[in-house]
Amino acid sequence: MGFLNYALRRAIDRFVLLIALVILMWAIVEGLPELFGINPAIWYAPVGQLGKSASFYQNIINTISILYGFNKPIYVQFVDYMKNLLTFNLGYDFQHHEYVIVEIERALPYTVLLTVPPFIFQTILAIILGSYAAIKRNTWVDHLISNYLIIQYNIPGFFILAVLWVIFAVYVKIVPISAISVINFSKPVTILEAYWLPWVIQTFIFGFPVRGILMRNTMIDIIDSDFIKYARTIGFSERIIRGMARRNALIPVITRTAIDLAFILGGIYFIEYIFGIPGMGYLGVVAALELNIPLLVGSFYLLTLYALIILYINDLIYPLIDPRIKLR
Repeated sequence: MGFLNYALRRAIDRFVLLIALVILMWAIVEGLPELFGINPAIWYAPVGQLGKSASFYQNIINTISILYGFNKPIYVQFVDYMKNLLTFNLGYDFQHHEYVIVEIERALPYTVLLTVPPFIFQTILAIILGSYAAIKRNTWVDHLISNYLIIQYNIPGFFILAVLWVIFAVYVKIVPISAISVINFSKPVTILEAYWLPWVIQTFIFGFPVRGILMRNTMIDIIDSDFIKYARTIGFSERIIRGMARRNALIPVITRTAIDLAFILGGIYFIEYIFGIPGMGYLGVVAALELNIPLLVGSFYLLTLYALIILYINDLIYPLIDPRIKLR
Protein backbone atom coordinates (compact mmCIF):
# COMPACT_ATOMS: atom_id res chain seq x y z
CA MET A 1 0.00 0.00 0.00
CA GLY A 2 2.94 2.32 0.58
CA PHE A 3 3.85 2.48 -3.11
CA LEU A 4 0.20 2.94 -4.17
CA ASN A 5 -0.22 5.84 -1.74
CA TYR A 6 3.01 7.36 -3.03
CA ALA A 7 1.88 6.96 -6.66
CA LEU A 8 -1.48 8.57 -5.87
CA ARG A 9 0.14 11.51 -4.08
CA ARG A 10 2.53 12.11 -6.96
CA ALA A 11 -0.34 11.89 -9.47
CA ILE A 12 -2.28 14.50 -7.50
CA ASP A 13 0.81 16.74 -7.37
CA ARG A 14 1.30 16.55 -11.14
CA PHE A 15 -2.40 17.11 -11.83
CA VAL A 16 -2.46 20.17 -9.57
CA LEU A 17 0.57 21.54 -11.41
CA LEU A 18 -1.18 20.96 -14.74
CA ILE A 19 -4.30 22.78 -13.52
CA ALA A 20 -2.15 25.67 -12.27
CA LEU A 21 -0.46 26.02 -15.67
CA VAL A 22 -3.83 25.87 -17.45
CA ILE A 23 -5.16 28.61 -15.16
CA LEU A 24 -2.06 30.70 -15.90
CA MET A 25 -2.62 30.29 -19.65
CA TRP A 26 -6.28 31.26 -19.28
CA ALA A 27 -5.38 34.32 -17.20
CA ILE A 28 -2.84 35.57 -19.75
CA VAL A 29 -4.86 34.92 -22.89
CA GLU A 30 -8.43 35.52 -21.71
CA GLY A 31 -8.80 36.46 -18.04
CA LEU A 32 -6.61 39.57 -17.84
CA PRO A 33 -7.81 41.05 -21.17
CA GLU A 34 -11.41 40.64 -19.96
CA LEU A 35 -10.60 42.44 -16.71
CA PHE A 36 -9.23 45.39 -18.69
CA GLY A 37 -12.22 45.47 -21.02
CA ILE A 38 -10.47 43.85 -23.99
CA ASN A 39 -12.31 41.20 -25.98
CA PRO A 40 -10.01 38.11 -26.14
CA ALA A 41 -11.45 37.36 -29.57
CA ILE A 42 -8.93 39.81 -31.04
CA TRP A 43 -6.12 37.33 -30.16
CA TYR A 44 -7.92 34.60 -32.09
CA ALA A 45 -8.75 36.62 -35.21
CA PRO A 46 -6.58 35.88 -38.27
CA VAL A 47 -3.84 38.49 -38.61
CA GLY A 48 -4.44 38.65 -42.37
CA GLN A 49 -7.92 40.05 -41.82
CA LEU A 50 -6.76 43.18 -40.00
CA GLY A 51 -6.50 45.14 -43.23
CA LYS A 52 -10.09 44.46 -44.27
CA SER A 53 -12.97 46.87 -43.65
CA ALA A 54 -13.99 47.64 -40.08
CA SER A 55 -17.40 45.98 -40.47
CA PHE A 56 -15.88 42.83 -41.97
CA TYR A 57 -13.35 42.56 -39.14
CA GLN A 58 -16.04 43.20 -36.52
CA ASN A 59 -18.12 40.37 -37.97
CA ILE A 60 -15.13 38.05 -37.51
CA ILE A 61 -14.73 39.22 -33.90
CA ASN A 62 -18.42 38.63 -33.22
CA THR A 63 -18.27 35.14 -34.73
CA ILE A 64 -15.22 34.21 -32.64
CA SER A 65 -16.83 35.65 -29.51
CA ILE A 66 -19.88 33.43 -29.97
CA LEU A 67 -17.81 30.37 -30.91
CA TYR A 68 -15.51 30.63 -27.89
CA GLY A 69 -18.15 31.98 -25.52
CA PHE A 70 -16.49 35.35 -24.92
CA ASN A 71 -19.98 36.87 -24.71
CA LYS A 72 -20.69 34.82 -21.57
CA PRO A 73 -19.84 35.73 -17.94
CA ILE A 74 -16.16 35.37 -17.17
CA TYR A 75 -16.63 32.47 -14.73
CA VAL A 76 -18.53 30.53 -17.43
CA GLN A 77 -15.67 31.24 -19.86
CA PHE A 78 -13.19 29.86 -17.31
CA VAL A 79 -15.15 26.64 -16.78
CA ASP A 80 -15.57 26.13 -20.53
CA TYR A 81 -11.86 26.79 -21.11
CA MET A 82 -10.83 24.22 -18.49
CA LYS A 83 -13.29 21.64 -19.79
CA ASN A 84 -12.16 22.10 -23.40
CA LEU A 85 -8.46 21.72 -22.65
CA LEU A 86 -8.92 18.73 -20.35
CA THR A 87 -11.00 17.00 -23.07
CA PHE A 88 -8.48 17.95 -25.82
CA ASN A 89 -10.88 20.32 -27.54
CA LEU A 90 -8.12 22.75 -28.46
CA GLY A 91 -10.21 25.04 -30.63
CA TYR A 92 -10.20 26.10 -34.25
CA ASP A 93 -7.28 27.66 -36.13
CA PHE A 94 -8.78 30.48 -38.19
CA GLN A 95 -5.49 31.18 -39.95
CA HIS A 96 -5.11 27.66 -41.37
CA HIS A 97 -8.85 26.85 -41.39
CA GLU A 98 -8.69 23.58 -39.47
CA TYR A 99 -8.90 22.31 -35.92
CA VAL A 100 -5.77 22.68 -33.79
CA ILE A 101 -5.79 19.03 -32.71
CA VAL A 102 -5.73 17.98 -36.40
CA GLU A 103 -2.66 20.14 -37.04
CA ILE A 104 -0.87 18.71 -34.01
CA GLU A 105 -1.73 15.12 -34.94
CA ARG A 106 -0.28 15.71 -38.41
CA ALA A 107 2.94 17.26 -37.06
CA LEU A 108 3.59 14.82 -34.22
CA PRO A 109 4.96 11.84 -36.25
CA TYR A 110 7.66 14.05 -37.81
CA THR A 111 8.83 15.15 -34.36
CA VAL A 112 8.78 11.63 -32.89
CA LEU A 113 10.89 10.38 -35.80
CA LEU A 114 13.28 13.30 -35.35
CA THR A 115 13.81 12.93 -31.60
CA VAL A 116 13.49 9.27 -30.57
CA PRO A 117 16.38 7.61 -32.53
CA PRO A 118 18.99 10.22 -31.51
CA PHE A 119 17.78 10.13 -27.91
CA ILE A 120 18.36 6.37 -27.72
CA PHE A 121 21.88 6.69 -29.15
CA GLN A 122 22.62 9.69 -26.90
CA THR A 123 21.75 7.68 -23.79
CA ILE A 124 23.85 4.69 -24.84
CA LEU A 125 26.85 6.92 -25.65
CA ALA A 126 26.47 8.86 -22.38
CA ILE A 127 26.69 5.62 -20.39
CA ILE A 128 29.58 4.18 -22.41
CA LEU A 129 31.70 7.34 -22.61
CA GLY A 130 30.93 8.46 -19.04
CA SER A 131 31.85 5.10 -17.52
CA TYR A 132 34.98 4.76 -19.67
CA ALA A 133 36.11 8.25 -18.65
CA ALA A 134 35.60 7.29 -15.00
CA ILE A 135 37.66 4.12 -15.42
CA LYS A 136 40.42 6.11 -17.19
CA ARG A 137 40.19 9.16 -14.93
CA ASN A 138 43.00 11.69 -14.98
CA THR A 139 44.36 10.23 -18.22
CA TRP A 140 44.29 11.78 -21.69
CA VAL A 141 41.22 9.65 -22.50
CA ASP A 142 39.32 11.14 -19.55
CA HIS A 143 40.38 14.67 -20.51
CA LEU A 144 39.36 14.12 -24.13
CA ILE A 145 35.90 12.79 -23.26
CA SER A 146 35.29 15.40 -20.56
CA ASN A 147 36.29 18.29 -22.83
CA TYR A 148 34.08 16.91 -25.60
CA LEU A 149 31.10 16.83 -23.22
CA ILE A 150 31.85 20.35 -21.95
CA ILE A 151 32.02 21.65 -25.54
CA GLN A 152 28.68 19.96 -26.26
CA TYR A 153 27.14 21.72 -23.28
CA ASN A 154 28.38 25.20 -24.24
CA ILE A 155 28.12 25.07 -28.02
CA PRO A 156 25.74 27.67 -29.59
CA GLY A 157 23.30 25.25 -31.15
CA PHE A 158 21.31 27.62 -33.35
CA PHE A 159 24.52 28.98 -34.94
CA ILE A 160 25.94 25.50 -35.65
CA LEU A 161 22.61 24.43 -37.13
CA ALA A 162 22.58 27.34 -39.55
CA VAL A 163 26.21 26.78 -40.58
CA LEU A 164 25.74 23.05 -41.19
CA TRP A 165 22.52 23.66 -43.12
CA VAL A 166 24.30 26.14 -45.41
CA ILE A 167 27.23 23.75 -45.95
CA PHE A 168 25.32 20.52 -46.54
CA ALA A 169 22.08 21.81 -48.07
CA VAL A 170 23.13 24.89 -50.04
CA TYR A 171 26.70 24.14 -51.13
CA VAL A 172 27.32 20.38 -50.93
CA LYS A 173 23.63 19.59 -51.66
CA ILE A 174 23.54 16.22 -49.90
CA VAL A 175 20.52 17.12 -47.74
CA PRO A 176 17.32 18.79 -48.99
CA ILE A 177 16.95 22.53 -48.44
CA SER A 178 13.51 21.82 -46.98
CA ALA A 179 12.51 18.37 -45.72
CA ILE A 180 8.85 19.10 -46.40
CA SER A 181 9.45 18.67 -50.11
CA VAL A 182 10.96 15.17 -49.88
CA ILE A 183 9.61 13.32 -46.82
CA ASN A 184 7.30 10.45 -47.68
CA PHE A 185 6.65 7.97 -44.87
CA SER A 186 5.92 5.21 -47.40
CA LYS A 187 9.46 5.61 -48.79
CA PRO A 188 12.16 5.05 -46.12
CA VAL A 189 14.86 6.45 -48.41
CA THR A 190 13.26 9.92 -48.27
CA ILE A 191 13.20 9.73 -44.48
CA LEU A 192 16.92 8.97 -44.33
CA GLU A 193 17.63 11.71 -46.88
CA ALA A 194 15.83 14.32 -44.78
CA TYR A 195 16.73 13.15 -41.28
CA TRP A 196 20.30 11.85 -41.32
CA LEU A 197 21.97 15.22 -40.68
CA PRO A 198 19.52 16.35 -37.92
CA TRP A 199 20.04 12.94 -36.29
CA VAL A 200 23.84 13.35 -36.38
CA ILE A 201 23.60 16.91 -35.02
CA GLN A 202 21.35 15.88 -32.15
CA THR A 203 23.47 12.86 -31.24
CA PHE A 204 27.01 14.19 -31.49
CA ILE A 205 26.73 18.00 -31.26
CA PHE A 206 23.71 18.78 -29.05
CA GLY A 207 24.09 15.34 -27.55
CA PHE A 208 24.27 14.19 -23.98
CA PRO A 209 26.67 16.40 -21.98
CA VAL A 210 24.82 16.39 -18.66
CA ARG A 211 24.14 12.64 -18.74
CA GLY A 212 27.71 11.86 -19.75
CA ILE A 213 29.31 14.07 -17.09
CA LEU A 214 26.86 12.78 -14.49
CA MET A 215 27.75 9.18 -15.36
CA ARG A 216 31.48 9.90 -15.11
CA ASN A 217 31.36 11.81 -11.82
CA THR A 218 28.91 9.44 -10.13
CA MET A 219 30.92 6.40 -11.13
CA ILE A 220 34.14 7.99 -9.83
CA ASP A 221 32.44 8.67 -6.47
CA ILE A 222 31.22 5.07 -6.30
CA ILE A 223 34.63 3.65 -7.22
CA ASP A 224 36.10 5.63 -4.30
CA SER A 225 33.34 4.52 -1.91
CA ASP A 226 33.91 2.18 1.04
CA PHE A 227 31.89 -0.75 -0.28
CA ILE A 228 33.97 -0.84 -3.49
CA LYS A 229 37.17 -0.72 -1.43
CA TYR A 230 35.84 -3.57 0.66
CA ALA A 231 34.98 -5.56 -2.49
CA ARG A 232 38.59 -5.17 -3.62
CA THR A 233 39.99 -6.33 -0.28
CA ILE A 234 37.95 -9.55 -0.32
CA GLY A 235 39.16 -10.42 -3.79
CA PHE A 236 36.52 -9.35 -6.32
CA SER A 237 37.96 -9.00 -9.82
CA GLU A 238 38.28 -5.54 -11.34
CA ARG A 239 35.73 -6.45 -14.02
CA ILE A 240 33.10 -7.29 -11.38
CA ILE A 241 33.91 -4.14 -9.39
CA ARG A 242 33.50 -1.97 -12.48
CA GLY A 243 30.17 -3.63 -13.19
CA MET A 244 28.98 -2.91 -9.64
CA ALA A 245 30.07 0.72 -9.91
CA ARG A 246 28.46 1.11 -13.33
CA ARG A 247 25.10 -0.28 -12.17
CA ASN A 248 25.00 2.04 -9.14
CA ALA A 249 26.06 5.05 -11.24
CA LEU A 250 23.13 4.45 -13.58
CA ILE A 251 20.56 5.50 -10.96
CA PRO A 252 21.00 9.31 -11.26
CA VAL A 253 21.62 8.95 -15.00
CA ILE A 254 18.25 7.25 -15.44
CA THR A 255 16.60 10.11 -13.56
CA ARG A 256 18.38 12.70 -15.71
CA THR A 257 17.44 10.77 -18.84
CA ALA A 258 13.77 10.94 -17.86
CA ILE A 259 14.07 14.71 -17.30
CA ASP A 260 15.75 15.15 -20.70
CA LEU A 261 13.03 13.04 -22.30
CA ALA A 262 10.34 15.18 -20.66
CA PHE A 263 11.79 18.37 -22.13
CA ILE A 264 13.22 16.96 -25.35
CA LEU A 265 10.61 18.74 -27.47
CA GLY A 266 11.83 22.10 -26.20
CA GLY A 267 15.04 21.80 -28.20
CA ILE A 268 13.65 20.98 -31.62
CA TYR A 269 12.32 24.36 -32.70
CA PHE A 270 15.50 25.52 -34.42
CA ILE A 271 16.22 22.10 -35.94
CA GLU A 272 12.79 21.65 -37.47
CA TYR A 273 12.50 25.23 -38.67
CA ILE A 274 15.94 25.39 -40.27
CA PHE A 275 15.71 21.97 -41.95
CA GLY A 276 12.06 22.39 -42.88
CA ILE A 277 10.76 19.39 -40.93
CA PRO A 278 7.02 19.98 -40.39
CA GLY A 279 6.87 18.77 -36.80
CA MET A 280 5.81 20.28 -33.49
CA GLY A 281 8.77 22.65 -33.35
CA TYR A 282 8.15 23.95 -36.86
CA LEU A 283 4.46 24.33 -36.02
CA GLY A 284 5.32 26.32 -32.89
CA VAL A 285 7.66 28.71 -34.74
CA VAL A 286 5.08 29.32 -37.49
CA ALA A 287 2.36 29.89 -34.87
CA ALA A 288 4.55 32.43 -33.06
CA LEU A 289 5.39 34.29 -36.29
CA GLU A 290 1.71 34.39 -37.23
CA LEU A 291 0.54 35.31 -33.69
CA ASN A 292 -1.64 32.23 -33.96
CA ILE A 293 -2.98 32.06 -30.39
CA PRO A 294 -5.16 28.91 -30.70
CA LEU A 295 -2.24 26.93 -32.11
CA LEU A 296 0.24 28.32 -29.57
CA VAL A 297 -2.04 27.57 -26.62
CA GLY A 298 -2.89 24.08 -27.89
CA SER A 299 0.76 23.20 -28.55
CA PHE A 300 1.89 24.55 -25.18
CA TYR A 301 -0.82 22.58 -23.36
CA LEU A 302 0.04 19.27 -25.03
CA LEU A 303 3.79 19.74 -24.53
CA THR A 304 3.18 20.57 -20.87
CA LEU A 305 0.95 17.52 -20.44
CA TYR A 306 3.57 15.30 -22.09
CA ALA A 307 6.35 16.64 -19.82
CA LEU A 308 4.28 16.12 -16.67
CA ILE A 309 3.39 12.55 -17.66
CA ILE A 310 7.07 11.68 -18.25
CA LEU A 311 8.08 13.28 -14.95
CA TYR A 312 5.33 11.33 -13.17
CA ILE A 313 6.59 8.07 -14.66
CA ASN A 314 10.05 9.03 -13.45
CA ASP A 315 8.62 9.61 -9.97
CA LEU A 316 7.29 6.05 -10.02
CA ILE A 317 10.43 4.42 -11.42
CA TYR A 318 13.00 6.08 -9.16
CA PRO A 319 11.95 4.38 -5.87
CA LEU A 320 11.93 1.03 -7.69
CA ILE A 321 15.50 1.32 -8.96
CA ASP A 322 16.83 2.86 -5.74
CA PRO A 323 15.29 1.25 -2.62
CA ARG A 324 17.04 3.84 -0.43
CA ILE A 325 14.47 6.44 -1.54
CA LYS A 326 11.70 6.84 0.99
CA LEU A 327 8.14 6.90 -0.36
CA ARG A 328 6.99 10.28 0.85
